[in-house]
Amino acid sequence: MLDFSIKHIGNPRELDTLVARLASAPALALDIETVNWWDRQVERVSLIQLAFREGGRLRVAVIDALAEFSLAPLQPSLELNPVVKAIHNAAYDAVRLSRHYRIHTSPIHDTMLAARRGGEKRYSLQAQVRAHLGVGLDKSEQRGDWARRPLTHKQLRYAALDAACTLLLYENQIARGLSASYQLREVSPSTQTSLPLGDAEHPAAGLVEIPKVAGAKAPAAGGLNTPAAALLGVVTELNGRYSPERLAVSAGSERVGLAGWIIDRVLGREADIDEDTAKLGIAELLERGLISLNAARRLEATESGLRLWTQQKPG
Repeated sequence: MLDFSIKHIGNPRELDTLVARLASAPALALDIETVNWWDRQVERVSLIQLAFREGGRLRVAVIDALAEFSLAPLQPSLELNPVVKAIHNAAYDAVRLSRHYRIHTSPIHDTMLAARRGGEKRYSLQAQVRAHLGVGLDKSEQRGDWARRPLTHKQLRYAALDAACTLLLYENQIARGLSASYQLREVSPSTQTSLPLGDAEHPAAGLVEIPKVAGAKAPAAGGLNTPAAALLGVVTELNGRYSPERLAVSAGSERVGLAGWIIDRVLGREADIDEDTAKLGIAELLERGLISLNAARRLEATESGLRLWTQQKPG
């Protein structure tokens, strides 16, 4: 079991103390938890997790982003501090901090990109941590309610563990000579305060960035990237079976049954897809009107989604 301490940050005084401690950290690892991530208009950041070393010891701060206090003091630590911020799939986490808080994290080492560039076929955080750190991540809280307060000890531990493992993976990659910088594109002017995003948000181009999947087949018809195309197939063939959370987990780690067979056929058996990439794909399909949420909060294909899948489904 990994040895690290967890500090829950729930008020401005605790955040100020954390910021002062981060100033001397040799590197940071960042992870977030979100709620309603499948709908850009109501999506919210629930937690911001920061892992760092202090006196050689591994620490993780879990910041409650739903508590009603400003996170502005955190901005210099993530934007102006020149130390590396390690993120696994920065296209998800860094983009959302940029969109909701105007925090433009830099410089970023993307541990997922580094794994892909190093020739890894399985590059989800779970797979990478198992392969290079010998640690099995407990993913039982993947479908947990991150809007619920107070958070349980198990939720805090789960959230902190991903950040801690990302920092350890970053250190491991640097020791192996792997690197992969990620730079944010232009960001939306909208911010998240204590309320969800309003209807007036108009995201800048490039904010929805779905990473390419190593080993995946050529892009699908209809302009869909291959992860989104595979997810469209799962929803269409298993109409009403999955909630957004459940599909993201299944696509990212389980790959079993008919859903796993569809993903393997579209992406290729050797291709990997991590949970955050799956979330981006599901959000894209909903935004494009190819799938929808029914009254039971289950995903269903729309007529246009069914037509597109019929055109591109493997024989």
